[in-house]
Amino acid sequence: MPNSPAPADSTPAYPRWSDRLIRQIDTFAARRSGAERVPALVLGRQNGGDPRWAAFVIREYEHRLTRGHGNAHGQVPHAVVDDAELTGGFLAAVDRVALRFQLTMPSGRLRLRDFHTCRAVLESERGTGDLQSQQQPIVDSLYAELLKRRRTLRAGAYTADFLGQHVLTGWLQGLVAAMVVGVPKLCYRWFLRHWGLRWVADECHAANFLDAALSFCRDGELDREDARVRRILLRALLTDLRTATRGRTRLSHLWARRRWSFVVLIPEIDGADGPGRAFLGTLAELVGDHPSRPLLVLAGCAGPPPDYAVPLDADLDRPNGIADKVFAVLSQDSPEPVRLVTLPADDDTEGTAKNKIEKGTGIMARKDHPLDWVRPSVLPVLALATATFYLAPVSLWPGTARPAPPSCVTVRTGERVGVSDGEQCDLAVPGGPGKELRDLERQVAEENARIPDGRYRTLVFLAPLSLQKGVYDDPPLGLQILRGAIAQQHKLNAGVRQNKMPIRLLIANTGQYFQYGAHNDATPKDPDVAHMIISRQREDHIAAVIGITQSRRESLKAVQELDQAGIPVIANGVSGSTMVGPDSPQRYFQISAPNTRLGPIFADFIRRSPEIHRLTSGRPHAVVVYDPTDTSFSTDLRNVFLRAYRSYGGIDEVTYSEKPGATTPDSIATDVCNKVSATHGIVVYLARSGVLPSLLNAMQSAGGQCQPPEGTTIPLIAESAPIDFQLHPARTAGAYPYMTLFYETTNAPTSDPRDPYAQFTQDFAAVFGHLSADADAAGGFDTVGIVSKVIENLLPASQDVQPNDIYLWLTAHGVSQYPGASGVLQLDAKNKYPPDKAVYIREITQPGGATSTLLSCGILPDRQNRAKWGTPPDTFPCPREGTGSPSD
Repeated sequence: MPNSPAPADSTPAYPRWSDRLIRQIDTFAARRSGAERVPALVLGRQNGGDPRWAAFVIREYEHRLTRGHGNAHGQVPHAVVDDAELTGGFLAAVDRVALRFQLTMPSGRLRLRDFHTCRAVLESERGTGDLQSQQQPIVDSLYAELLKRRRTLRAGAYTADFLGQHVLTGWLQGLVAAMVVGVPKLCYRWFLRHWGLRWVADECHAANFLDAALSFCRDGELDREDARVRRILLRALLTDLRTATRGRTRLSHLWARRRWSFVVLIPEIDGADGPGRAFLGTLAELVGDHPSRPLLVLAGCAGPPPDYAVPLDADLDRPNGIADKVFAVLSQDSPEPVRLVTLPADDDTEGTAKNKIEKGTGIMARKDHPLDWVRPSVLPVLALATATFYLAPVSLWPGTARPAPPSCVTVRTGERVGVSDGEQCDLAVPGGPGKELRDLERQVAEENARIPDGRYRTLVFLAPLSLQKGVYDDPPLGLQILRGAIAQQHKLNAGVRQNKMPIRLLIANTGQYFQYGAHNDATPKDPDVAHMIISRQREDHIAAVIGITQSRRESLKAVQELDQAGIPVIANGVSGSTMVGPDSPQRYFQISAPNTRLGPIFADFIRRSPEIHRLTSGRPHAVVVYDPTDTSFSTDLRNVFLRAYRSYGGIDEVTYSEKPGATTPDSIATDVCNKVSATHGIVVYLARSGVLPSLLNAMQSAGGQCQPPEGTTIPLIAESAPIDFQLHPARTAGAYPYMTLFYETTNAPTSDPRDPYAQFTQDFAAVFGHLSADADAAGGFDTVGIVSKVIENLLPASQDVQPNDIYLWLTAHGVSQYPGASGVLQLDAKNKYPPDKAVYIREITQPGGATSTLLSCGILPDRQNRAKWGTPPDTFPCPREGTGSPSD
């Protein structure tokens, strides 16, 4: 990139990925972390980048913190220390910060008791004579300042003055003055001498605050710009800010609104003697030893950074590298008081970052509400009414029948959605269609009941676990994945380990199509299952959410809600590109391969497989069946597949929707068969596996070209096959004798007893007996195992493992070479899904239904990254993600 300076009147170019950094800063500003020592962030650019960007974005960020529409209040309290506007060094800067914090408070008043007390000392003059006489003018000055801040004391002094103006009340004035002026003043002096602001005395090596005040008053020996004076003023301000953010009772209507931080913006610190550099230098000197939790300082640097700014050491080549590192240092105590955030020199030429910063969601801090005053009044009344209800005689209680808890809700589709531990309520629909889920609820309740009283951590299995009446009959994939999670829970809780943490499970049903997984603006009164989980986070000690099982806009919205609440998500059965794309939620991980890996493997398999060539002719013609309404999964996979296959073979497309009322199986069955017959090609099924049986049944009933000559079959390859197809291949072959089925899976049985899948099948059978294990259940088994492993790695350092601790461990340390039943897994800051995840393609042969594995690519159970697939001499190189099919 050229190093020539940009024109002075041009807008500085945004660095790549700067929007993600802004998002992390927004999060901290709106919801500060529990870290005691928060480092200041100095923003700069690599050589070759526009050095003006830091100052520009910090000035622009002030608008982000302001509520707008003529309202002087802010989303969070903030102040700008600009060398171009201020003169007077540190003192002018800290005065400006204190005033702006008070003016931009979102609600209530900000009382800076310690700061104004210390600041008033600087303007006070000492007396003459003995020690007490020298201190008396300072006490008088401080008490006069106190009267300005305390209306009650000021009213007492006014009353005393008023009574003294009348002859008849003159005798009363002396008594009133002694009671409401003299006694408070004596108490205030005693407070300053024996109790208050002891840390100021320690800073000045004095016996008490009044003795220390003699050293930094107007004619004291310390200059106003002395380092100790600077530290005193800034520490006093920090002390007041901590009080403002924690000194609230639960009955106060202000309490819930004090989660934001206070933000100081310093556009430029390049002036050696400017107020900005003075403020930052004092903070760097002070924060190393004293808490700074409510305060976030953002400074811009165009030239060489200060010596005390420690580089952030982030991975500039990774989109989330800077953002994740900033999140980590703001969330954990930092030994370095000032961190240097260097952004890459590469600018965002497409304008994506600029557009997201300017048009994206800003600071999400809670605003005032006209009825906020009701809260402190209503809560005591409710508490009294509740106590009266429970203490009343049983005979006065209403009916003894207990309704279902509000976490289980029957919705208009007839499904029951919500969150349950298996006992609290029933998420299964009545009758036969709900039997499988009802059995799993009972199993989860039994496993949870075995956990002894004491510590535990809860995982929530979130997925569609029910079907709308009359849609299709294949059971939801989530049920089998949930079985795998239960099998792992049983194994972990029954085992003996050094750092054992029992695992409790909750079941969360979102309804078919993930319809009720997140808030829906179109139907705001519908249940929001993600919010139900968030509301139970503390009560149930929730550590993470697992499952998801489907790539949909609705599932992504649910993950975003959980991410904003600080809950990590580890998904399985998810492959849509948007789930792991650049804008995916930070705390989201998945153990399944994405479409960008599966699409090229499909294309290469169809192109090269001898089994496919025996059933087709020439270059296999692909008849692609996909769902255009399912953009997150089906259309996404279709796009990836077409890019990889178009240059090799012919393609026809047939649209097919999973939802009733769109494209029915009967309307497309003949079209699919005719195109396959005319081209002697292969059906490439890229829609949901749950509606595949309906299509195959319609093709079987269609006749004509759907009934090939005896001894021949129609080949069909699917991204995944229904569970029943995988568990009962012989029955599947008998049901569809005209079809040879190929399908992708994440695991295939091997004869090697060291294969983790072999051990998994034993653990699965120990819980579910006659039911067969499969690759989907293996994925549920692994997600519980990964979270448990992370929790137990954290236990030696902390017995109170929180969801955010799990996310930080995954990003800082990660899980590497995890011997999962669904393959060898790796998750960390750079890998939101396992790189080179093992992918298999299997065949259900005709006529007997025997299964065979035709393609194995990726890191297999022997931990070798398979480079070729096929059976010698017909072997071919494995495609790598994003490269398409390898060239001949």
